[in-house]
Amino acid sequence: MLWIAVALPLLSLEAVKPLTSLPDGSSAKPNRCEPPRDANPSCDAGNIADAHCYALADHAHILLPDVDALRAGVQPGHSRSYALALAPELKLLTADAGREIQAFEAIALALLTYTPKLSLADTHTLLLEVGSGLRLFGGLRTLLARVSATVAEFGYTARVACAPTAWGAWLLAQARANRQGRRWHVVKEDSLARVLDRLPVSLLPVAPTYRDAFAHLGCATLAELRQLPRAGVVRRFGSGILDLLAQAYGTRPDPRESFRAPASFHAQLELPSRVDNADALLFAARRLIVQLAGWLSAHHAALSGYTLLLEHELASRHSPKTSSLKVAWAVPSRDAEHLIWLLREKLNQTVLAAPVIELKLVADQIAEYAGQSDTLFPMPESDGESIARLLERLSARLGPENVLQMSVQDDHRPERAMRVEAYQAQAFSRKKRSRALARPRIKADKTWLTDELRNAAGEGASPASATDTEADAEAPTQAQATPSPFTSADAETTTTSTLQHAHQRPQEASPDFPDSILPSQPRPVWMLDKPLRLMMRDQRPIYRRPLKMLTRTERIEAGWWDGDLVERDYYVAADDRGHMFWVYRERMTGEWYLQGLFG
Repeated sequence: MLWIAVALPLLSLEAVKPLTSLPDGSSAKPNRCEPPRDANPSCDAGNIADAHCYALADHAHILLPDVDALRAGVQPGHSRSYALALAPELKLLTADAGREIQAFEAIALALLTYTPKLSLADTHTLLLEVGSGLRLFGGLRTLLARVSATVAEFGYTARVACAPTAWGAWLLAQARANRQGRRWHVVKEDSLARVLDRLPVSLLPVAPTYRDAFAHLGCATLAELRQLPRAGVVRRFGSGILDLLAQAYGTRPDPRESFRAPASFHAQLELPSRVDNADALLFAARRLIVQLAGWLSAHHAALSGYTLLLEHELASRHSPKTSSLKVAWAVPSRDAEHLIWLLREKLNQTVLAAPVIELKLVADQIAEYAGQSDTLFPMPESDGESIARLLERLSARLGPENVLQMSVQDDHRPERAMRVEAYQAQAFSRKKRSRALARPRIKADKTWLTDELRNAAGEGASPASATDTEADAEAPTQAQATPSPFTSADAETTTTSTLQHAHQRPQEASPDFPDSILPSQPRPVWMLDKPLRLMMRDQRPIYRRPLKMLTRTERIEAGWWDGDLVERDYYVAADDRGHMFWVYRERMTGEWYLQGLFG
């Protein structure tokens, strides 16, 4: 086993301290709990006077100063008046237990991204068991860096250590926070005892109670405490301190209750001041998204969209109280960086209706998540996900109205069977999932085919040169029902059949047409935006040259429900050079039109 301890020594102060960010709003100004080694407490006071520094205080004394206050000479225990004399720009804050607990649990929720075995320990310390996930995150060094970066997203100070035992990691994290010792990362159990023996007894959670007793016994390090007679230690300090040492050194089991993520996700953040620019909201929203990523990992779920609610300051009577910013994408994801990137692009295109004073994150499009395993050869699904990610980025960068996609409509009329519309992530995701569950029926961008249609088109013979009487006589026996290429449950009354039309067929004896092979698909890839009316010569349609019909009649009657009725007889036609076209004849007027071209 391997445990990572994340100590938050300044959480009591940072939970109530106003958010600080760089001008671009991309990162927080770090706080540190200790001054530099070579810093003089009295130096830099003049420079600090121009900037705000903060300290946690009660009614009379300073409890916890930040690094800027420490550099100005402010120390814990100083009176309020003396601290203000040292640093006139010092802001004194009051501890808030509720916000402190909320901040502590928010960081714990974010760190669930790395392990489900996370425990809350004393002195604002989080313990993560990561022994089984080192390979997943690229090794211990990479994992330590990612844990530190996650805490840095909140703008909090963290001291990270690791050890084979939970209490051992806790002690090393406390030693690092107090700048005691030189080694804070222990991986092997053989070297754990040697490193812990050098730590002072003041790091133990019971040290404040028995500080004078340890001094009277001449016990300064953990090694000296372990050398004392066991009966005497139990009589003086109780058995709890020996149990803690045994668990820290790994000689006794240490069962712990793991932190559990709530059943539903609720996160909000009150801003310290009004925000007028949408770009400045990104730094505050990052905290909420990092928590969301940890919550999704704990529940083995993913997200396809969320809503960021903006609470506005009521500057005027007509200002809205709240507004929403919806962010959606095609492939469900729980990658915090991807979610933050999409939000950044969305904020770049957003103009705030009024200044914002609070943020709320609502995750309402949650789906199950199946992790992907690394393979030597990429799977076909990876191409689809990469295309979806590309469309997401283009839509976020350019705007949804500037990224178009084609969609199939439930309509038998060819000109209405396809529609070009603005890109929608949810629609793209549903279309992708439906294609995975069933065999695709769309063979090309502008063709709508089924296997039955292809078979019917291959079996249909070209009409023979016969008189009108012979064609009418053969029609009842040679007619073959052909399913519509745009079959839909929403248009049950629309019928498409292969029938010999009752009007006079064009004569086919004048030009010498070569034998043409029917196209493999009964629908052309290239469809005209608007059908082209054809001229007639010798009762034959002409498109540059006379055309010959190669297929039986395919009748489409649809559109009576919306007032745009069509009654057409479709054919695959060819000219004397072998070029093939998709033409139709209006049943009422007898006019011929060109609908599409075969490649």
